[in-house]
Amino acid sequence: MKNKSKNGFTLIEVAIAVVLIVIVGTSAITALRVGMKTVSGTQTTAIAASAIREFREFTFQYTIEEIDALNGTTHAAVLGDGSLMPNTEDLLLQLAVSPVDDFNPGVVVNPADSRTRVVTLAVVQDDVQLMEAVWLVAEH
Repeated sequence: MKNKSKNGFTLIEVAIAVVLIVIVGTSAITALRVGMKTVSGTQTTAIAASAIREFREFTFQYTIEEIDALNGTTHAAVLGDGSLMPNTEDLLLQLAVSPVDDFNPGVVVNPADSRTRVVTLAVVQDDVQLMEAVWLVAEH
């Protein structure tokens, strides 16, 4: 008897190939989604950092009384000139101002006893704090 060679693939070989393609495809899609989330998170963090820098620039010329008036307020992100910062409609800036000792900023004092303030600015998006910055403001 002569052996006839068969051309083509068996059903089992085709099934294994399909399963492997599905596994590789699923892994690739998952990796792409993780990468997209990382890029989006990095972009949001960069925008939050810019919002902090710009708000500090905007309030740089404020007097201590004007800084005190910011305590407990929430603001939209603004540029150094006071205009709204583009692409930040969903960001909020929450401020807290504390009067501290002029020579020891670790000690909270009565506002009338000091011309130095600790300003804390939190950047919030969808009720989640993205970033926080703290700086000193002094007027002498």
